[in-house]
Amino acid sequence: MTFQTLFAASHHIYLGNAIWYLVVFAILMLLVKHYAWGPVSEMMEKRRQKVIDDLDSAEANRKKAETLANEREAALKNSRQEATQILSDAKENAQKTSKEIVANANDDAASIRKKAEAEAKKAKAEALDDARGQVADISVAIAEKVIAKNLSAEDQKDLVDQFIKGLND
Repeated sequence: MTFQTLFAASHHIYLGNAIWYLVVFAILMLLVKHYAWGPVSEMMEKRRQKVIDDLDSAEANRKKAETLANEREAALKNSRQEATQILSDAKENAQKTSKEIVANANDDAASIRKKAEAEAKKAKAEALDDARGQVADISVAIAEKVIAKNLSAEDQKDLVDQFIKGLND
């Protein structure tokens, strides 16, 4: 056997095997593509989509959390302002009420003072009238004894009026 025959024979065997290997390889690739590559690709695509959805969801949740935090901060600021306003209103109302109470008390005290002054004037006038009557009677008695005569009512009145004018001065 010569080298050419061997080469031709071995070449033919190898070519047949190579074709067989290619056919088996192609069938194997089709089976892998159908049973392994497709499901693996589908699983990888689902996983990629899930990661994208999770990232989008996380971003949306972060934005929502920021919005809620800003709203909560604004609400807290508003509640602080409202509390400050309520306190200042309460202070103003308390001051207004205290002023009204003091004004009412001063008015009551002034009216009591006026009433007391009026009553004092009335009592003084009554006391002066009583004193006039008593002084008139005493002076008449003294005058009768001193002058030994009775004075008329008109004379008594004049004497009493002169006496009272002397007391007032």
